[in-house]
Amino acid sequence: MQAEAMKQEAMAAAVRWARWRIGPTGFRELITQVEVETLRYGRLLTRYAVRTGSWAEEPFRGSTVPPGSLLELESLDLWSGTPEELAARTSHPVGCRRCSGDGLVTCPSCHGTLRARCAGCGGTGKRMSRARKNYRMVNCQQCRGNGQKKCVRCSKGQVGCSPCQGSGRMRRWLKVATVQHTHVGLWPDDPRLSAHPGLKQGSPHAAQWQGARIVASWEHDGRIPPSQLGPEAEAAGFFPVRASLEPGLEPFRTRVLSQRLEVFEAPAATVHYAFAGKKGFLKLLGSGFRPTPVRETRPFRHRFACLLGVFFVSLFGAVFLTGAFTERQLFYGRHPAAGLVALASLGFVPGFGLMTASWLRRRRPDGSKLAKRWHDRLGFGFAGPCALIVLACFLFVRPSVQELSRLTAAGQLDQAELHASALQGEGNTSSAFIDARNAFVRARILEMDNRDAVRFIGPYVRTKEGTEPLEAERRRLREAWVAQALSQNEEAEAEKELNALTEEGAPAAWVDGLRARLEDQRLEQGKALLAKGEVEDAIRTLLRIQTPGLASEPPGLLLSQAYLLRAQACSAQDLHCWAQALKLATEAGPMEAARNALAAFRSAEINRLANAARASGGVGHTLRALHEGERDAGILLSVFEGDAELTGVREGLLRRREELLRKHWPLGEPVEVVQALLGPSGWEERRPGVFAVRQVPPGTLVHLFVSQGLTRGVHVTAREHGREALATEALQQVAQRLAGKTFAAKDLARAGKGVAHVPARLGVHAALLGWQDGVLVEALIGKVDP
Repeated sequence: MQAEAMKQEAMAAAVRWARWRIGPTGFRELITQVEVETLRYGRLLTRYAVRTGSWAEEPFRGSTVPPGSLLELESLDLWSGTPEELAARTSHPVGCRRCSGDGLVTCPSCHGTLRARCAGCGGTGKRMSRARKNYRMVNCQQCRGNGQKKCVRCSKGQVGCSPCQGSGRMRRWLKVATVQHTHVGLWPDDPRLSAHPGLKQGSPHAAQWQGARIVASWEHDGRIPPSQLGPEAEAAGFFPVRASLEPGLEPFRTRVLSQRLEVFEAPAATVHYAFAGKKGFLKLLGSGFRPTPVRETRPFRHRFACLLGVFFVSLFGAVFLTGAFTERQLFYGRHPAAGLVALASLGFVPGFGLMTASWLRRRRPDGSKLAKRWHDRLGFGFAGPCALIVLACFLFVRPSVQELSRLTAAGQLDQAELHASALQGEGNTSSAFIDARNAFVRARILEMDNRDAVRFIGPYVRTKEGTEPLEAERRRLREAWVAQALSQNEEAEAEKELNALTEEGAPAAWVDGLRARLEDQRLEQGKALLAKGEVEDAIRTLLRIQTPGLASEPPGLLLSQAYLLRAQACSAQDLHCWAQALKLATEAGPMEAARNALAAFRSAEINRLANAARASGGVGHTLRALHEGERDAGILLSVFEGDAELTGVREGLLRRREELLRKHWPLGEPVEVVQALLGPSGWEERRPGVFAVRQVPPGTLVHLFVSQGLTRGVHVTAREHGREALATEALQQVAQRLAGKTFAAKDLARAGKGVAHVPARLGVHAALLGWQDGVLVEALIGKVDP
């Protein structure tokens, strides 16, 4: 009877253990066998002490060797005496390691140099001083700015050794420290013993555990002799494993202080179960049958993985089913049945989960199944009705022509729109649907404004099946919108509607009639603006006329007149404005006044440019005139492309400039000559009167000095002035380009020391060559301001 009661307690403990692991309901039915036994085990507590030795030193003050002898620390038994006795036995003198027995060491302040760092300035020689509310750095008064002063700490660079206090000898003795430890040895090696609290910690609480009882206990100072152990220790198997339960101790360093041996016994049970097609077991220990780590829980993990997989599969399936119903068409997405489908699809999640849990609970490892219980039918009770609801919604929820007609007649146009769009998307072309659809569209657009109505009709006329009334209604709406836009001077909207009518295949004559009204309105606006003197607005309005043939009168004469007025408004210096306006006036329409004005303007400009090519006077004045003429010729040619006379005049200006510049160089000439020779982008102003030349040899800097409109001098140096030499080849290239001359070979050779400026000649220009230790660093040609 007692064994049967223990089995029932073990089963109850196993059921509680399974409940906390989300085990199945009725876990007691899954238990196949319960084995009950008595487990005997024990522990050995060994308390021992460990001594460690280290050498200690102090300054030696005696004149003779103290008592004691020198011993080897490794071979010394630290338990051969008390720590005081060992200290006395091992005391002996040794030389100081820092000073090697001399008693003196190098001074740490001056390091033997007799000069120490100044404490007043920190060795910098400078310190902060405040004078008249301002801070500034001054020389240190203590070291006179040297940063060092005489060391007052040492004598001839040496000081007394601090460890040995200048004696050169140390007394060494052995210092012994003792530490106690406790070692716990358990047997047998069974993982179930982890359920016994405090057993491995060596605390007395292990003996107070109510799950086990103490069979025997022995305690002895030092190691327990085998003669004192009773038959309980032998019955528990202590003697064969004693060596493995005691700690390994060093003979000269450790001593066993005491040992305690305790033997326990506790009831143990093994509960076997079959679940989810797999076998498992659980081992329990103690009178309360506490679960131990010795267990087989693969059936639980298998069940959890299956349920988790079914949950996610059914959840994604519910989302898929809901999307498959609602995403077919807007009709299904807004239909009340969409919420019913979503709710029924979510019902599959608990339904399939309960069905899977019931199947796993009933499944046995041998293939048989347990009998069904009432809760095994819950899963099918959830999933079956949900499947019927989803199937019914997919089969019977459909749009219909009868419902469309009924909703249109009842004025429920929002619901009717869902049916109409769904039937349109399914490609229904029956006559009943076409009549119902057209009636719905006409009723729907009555409560819409013009733009919304046009957009609403668009999707329904794409099928081209019975859409003639809808297309006529859309044209009527667009015509009304064009008329409204023209009355409000909204040309962009009217143009947009006309283009839409053309794309939709409206009759060309009807579209041209509407466009003629638009073009006549633009023509009248242009006339009104021209009468007011608003020339530019009139031109922009007349240019918006896209089909001049549809207007009541040709707009070319008005455009030509407007361009002539633009030309008269141009300033005398704006040649491009004049030329462009006269050209456009001639091209706009057959107007004699425009052609005469253009011919007169062209002849006058050609004569003016020809006179500029024959200009005489100073070089600067002539070059300015030629430059202005060339610029004006380029402006005119940009408008009158390919004009032979203008091209010839421009070529004459270029030849005249080349003849003037043929014997001139940039140095010593007017600024106009330099600009013509170097080009507009060939130099850049750095400061007033100083210009940097851009196209120079690599690594070279060239500056031109200008005063009173003439280039007075040139300064040539290396880019890294003062750190690299000026290449003679680069200097010769610059001299040839700017002055037309080169330096003589004797001027570019010098072997003197120091810095010197040597005079030289470059044609009519005086020059100075800067040298530093025989290396050329710069050249100054002409008058160069510092």
